[in-house]
Amino acid sequence: MVKAVWRYIVNNIYFLIKYGTVGLISGVFDFGALFILTDWAHLYYLVSATIAFILGGSTNYWLNKHWTFKSNGQHRKQLPIFFTLATIGLIINNYILYVSVEHFNFHYLWGKVLAAGIVLFWNFFGNKYLTFRVK
Repeated sequence: MVKAVWRYIVNNIYFLIKYGTVGLISGVFDFGALFILTDWAHLYYLVSATIAFILGGSTNYWLNKHWTFKSNGQHRKQLPIFFTLATIGLIINNYILYVSVEHFNFHYLWGKVLAAGIVLFWNFFGNKYLTFRVK
């Protein structure tokens, strides 16, 4: 099992590095908007998290389509798949954020770090194999 995981990482290192870079850029938008909307605009943290996730997700879609996967697929086919995966990712994100804040008393930004780390894997595999799959 370890060999198979290692082989997968080595075979996909180029995509993983680019995907990670896109994730960092999208994460800046996501975390930045979450902080600004929660601490400065005084929105409820789950409302802020939803808006921020959509902003980060939109950035993520555009950069992954045009840079990471260099997909020439049609938007009308890819966008619904991407947003279906993103919606599931948003539900996972907000659930983890809610549980970490309300049940474990994490600060909302630490809960977001935990949620983002988990949702990263969901988004990577979903986008690689469903949204931007190379034929």
